[in-house]
Amino acid sequence: MTPTPAAAAVRPWRLAVAGCGAAAFGLHMPLLTASDAFDVIAVADRDRERARTARAQFAIPRTATRAGDLLQDADVLVILTGVHEDLIEEALDAGVHVVTEKPVCLDVDRTRKLAARAQEAGLLLEVGAMRAHDPALHAALAHVPEPQGGWLVKADGVDEAARRRLLPPGFAPYTFGDDPPQPTPDSLEPHQVTALQILLWQGYHLLTSLTLAVPGTTASACTLDPAGQSVHALLHGPQGEPFTLVIAATPSGAFREQIHLADPHATATIDFARPYEPAATTRLTTADGTTTGFGDPFAAMWAATDARLRGQHPADLPSSVELALRVEDLALTLAHHARPVTRTRKDI
Repeated sequence: MTPTPAAAAVRPWRLAVAGCGAAAFGLHMPLLTASDAFDVIAVADRDRERARTARAQFAIPRTATRAGDLLQDADVLVILTGVHEDLIEEALDAGVHVVTEKPVCLDVDRTRKLAARAQEAGLLLEVGAMRAHDPALHAALAHVPEPQGGWLVKADGVDEAARRRLLPPGFAPYTFGDDPPQPTPDSLEPHQVTALQILLWQGYHLLTSLTLAVPGTTASACTLDPAGQSVHALLHGPQGEPFTLVIAATPSGAFREQIHLADPHATATIDFARPYEPAATTRLTTADGTTTGFGDPFAAMWAATDARLRGQHPADLPSSVELALRVEDLALTLAHHARPVTRTRKDI
């Protein structure tokens, strides 16, 4: 099923949505059900009550309990679950395009195979790297187009409370504990698997930003803290430009997601909005002052998805699956570098 401009001209893209968590209720469903470009025709969740609640709240025609039923009459499967691979394969088998939450997989070789399958079938595999569409990031890169150093920091102690506020009463904010184990590369030791999970589950947007800002970034060092909750990494650009990446555990209520980029003539610092809060609260600080009021990166991401389905894509940006492969490759390399910090006892 190859995307064509004619199809978009006749009717909206028919979407089937798998997964009814906070991202569905708070981010994607409000956008998609209000859009003229998309029509959500079915929804599914392993908790049937969550699916029924989503159907009622967003006026979706039907719920489904099996992938075959969910994909019936759909042009695109939107995957908002914790594990993606099986659903991607079923959609591709059915000739249906896929938009999936990130990361595609914890094993980049599997991601590469899924991307190849989609390409061979003439189908899109789009990955929700919303930071690639973030107006604040692109504004920062306009100030510092060729960064020669910087840092990227993530510390999030507000996510659970934010998710709970978005969900209907009675639903838990996380159900990932019920997910089947996700395959990881055989070459990794247990502590390196932990580092990979932190990098791809918590640091994906930072890695996306760095990959866009500095193509050709390589990993130099990575340390995992004794509790297995934080990573501290050093990366270099193609000319040896140093970048520090920190993904840290933090107390409840504390939050920071910040990117700082610099060259000999300019700097740009982005302090991103808290999870599920308006993107307009994101702040960009440069020599010209502080700028706020940026547009919604999720809206921009879905507009780009519509364009891709119609066969359009900006020539100066990688496709989302190409970007996902770069991010997952970089995360795997960092994980291979990961060394645990051991607590030492100081004799008195």
